[in-house]
Amino acid sequence: MKQLTIAAALLASLGLASTAAHAESDFGLEDYKIYTGIGYGQYSFQWEDRENDTSFDDDSSMLKAYVGTKINPYWSFELAYENFDEASDIDNSAEIDGVSLSTRLSAPLNEYFSVYAKGGWLEWDADIYADIPAVGRVSSNLEGGDWLYGAGVEFHLNENINMRLEYTRYELEDDIDPDMDVAAVSIEYQF
Repeated sequence: MKQLTIAAALLASLGLASTAAHAESDFGLEDYKIYTGIGYGQYSFQWEDRENDTSFDDDSSMLKAYVGTKINPYWSFELAYENFDEASDIDNSAEIDGVSLSTRLSAPLNEYFSVYAKGGWLEWDADIYADIPAVGRVSSNLEGGDWLYGAGVEFHLNENINMRLEYTRYELEDDIDPDMDVAAVSIEYQF
């Protein structure tokens, strides 16, 4: 059900592209743009389960798909689906996915290059597995919502295609105290 909701939200956002094109011509909103993109990244996942006295630290990959609206050259909003591959050690593993809503503040340095900062909120769902001595394999499903923030650089390859290099920190707060840091590259199409 969660995947259907995510897919519907992304498709509805993509449908706004044609509406935005009409708004631009009807209302003179020359700087207003709709964009969509995909990204790949590597993330570091560290967590500690104090209740069961277990912890681990691992690196893995993540994929994301996003849509956004650029209000002007300096300010935009994004809705993204983010899927973090399983991170694990010998006895423990975790897999997280979520939907985020964030805003970006950009500083165009010239017509080809800009830097930006972003902040937002991630609604996440995690499947956690742990092999505990004398107990066996324990699994749990956790979900929550927490802050994210990051910074990046954006390269304008042509009028419609941009590439990003980005660092994001996810401040997940739960009993397991996870920290997630992501370095990602994305390619996006601007309508």
